[in-house]
Amino acid sequence: MLLLALLLLTAVAGAFVEGRRTALESMEALFDRSSISRRNLLQRDLQNPLLVPEVLATSRAVRALLAKPHAIAAREQSEALEETALNTQVDVLYVLDSNGTCLAASNWREQDSFVGHNYKFRPYFEQAIMGRVGRYTAVGIVSFKLGYFLAHPVTVDGTIRGVVVAKISFSALQSRIRELWLQDKELNLVSDENGVVVLSPLGAFEFKAMQAIPEAARKVIESSRQYGNEIVPLAMTAGTALTQQIRFVEFRDIPERSFLQKSYSFPELGVRLYLHLPASQYWNIVTQFTAMFSLAALAIFLACVGLFQRMIYATKLVEAAIHDPLTGLHTRLYMDDWCEAAIRAHNRDPSAGFALVVLDLDLFKQVNDVHGHLAGDQVLRGVGEIIRMAIRGDDLAVRFGGEELAIFVHCADLAEGAALAERIRHSVEQTEFRSKVGKIPVSLSGGVAYHETTETLDMLFARADHKLYEAKELGRNRIRV
Repeated sequence: MLLLALLLLTAVAGAFVEGRRTALESMEALFDRSSISRRNLLQRDLQNPLLVPEVLATSRAVRALLAKPHAIAAREQSEALEETALNTQVDVLYVLDSNGTCLAASNWREQDSFVGHNYKFRPYFEQAIMGRVGRYTAVGIVSFKLGYFLAHPVTVDGTIRGVVVAKISFSALQSRIRELWLQDKELNLVSDENGVVVLSPLGAFEFKAMQAIPEAARKVIESSRQYGNEIVPLAMTAGTALTQQIRFVEFRDIPERSFLQKSYSFPELGVRLYLHLPASQYWNIVTQFTAMFSLAALAIFLACVGLFQRMIYATKLVEAAIHDPLTGLHTRLYMDDWCEAAIRAHNRDPSAGFALVVLDLDLFKQVNDVHGHLAGDQVLRGVGEIIRMAIRGDDLAVRFGGEELAIFVHCADLAEGAALAERIRHSVEQTEFRSKVGKIPVSLSGGVAYHETTETLDMLFARADHKLYEAKELGRNRIRV
């Protein structure tokens, strides 16, 4: 039973380990599916508009404006940029000269127009003027709104004369990310190349650093007024790592909730996506798998216990059928089979003889009347033990009735059986039995008969019983053969 219990505990522990593995696989698959969907959103809103400044950089009107800037051309270009921005769903389109000054902009009609402002200090301008595509996420110095800036150099006669910039609003992405948080409690954080959160469903996370920013990089960020204020670390506590990419995390701004975090880098977009799924999803899978497997193991365990108990019960039934529980001697049920085999053997082989010793406790009713039935049971147990110690392994001792006992002794002649009976009688006589009342006088009488070939068991018992009666009539506490 203990072994079965240990096996059950081992099975439950194994189920827990397997449940964690299954849960991890499920969460990894869920992370990867979500990352593809979120990447498509980012690509749609951030990368696709990249073609706009690239196409505008080849425009004759833009190149002419940069070659010979004047007010009329700037006004005409601003109107064209305004129409293009509306058609392409770009927040703002604007043209900067080689010094970073805005000559034309799609928001030229608005009060916070970019026209006339200088953006030389912005990294996207520095990248584009050097001939590269500029990418930058920052708060606008005029609009004070977060945007994603895409800048493309404009070449005139083989020389870079200016830059075309598209500012893309994060409003659509922000709405979708907030929707995912409200519906599914999926926390999506998008950081730029500096590791600063630029997109989050919660305002408390915006412009917080996912990891420590080196001092030199911090100074550059602050000088460019990229995020508008001082950068502080995100209040995040990292927990146990399930893999190199997946770990448990908690946020101070989201108390009493734990998440599983996995990040994905999208270098072509210049951002990193941090996906956070509720840790409860992971533990629910672990719990369900462990519970299901444990229930199956428990069912097997209970079936084994039931089978084991049936075997024990069957064994006890057999034991009760062939052994007397009080004296430890065999029962008459077992005696019949034993005697049948012994008689057949003796009939075939005259040297395989045996004797029957019939014993009866003298005046046993008085023992029960004077000392009580518990004392009587004690006497029977003691006599049974004396008999078991006296016989050999191939002999048979039987409790035939209440205080009537029988012993079948494999022996060569009657004298050997009589000697065994006398030893038992003497041992009983010498044994001191006591009860609460006092000493219990115990003796027994016996009759011995030797089996004759062709004789039945009833005939043998009749002869042995006759000798037992003789012993009783002669005064008890004796053996007659």
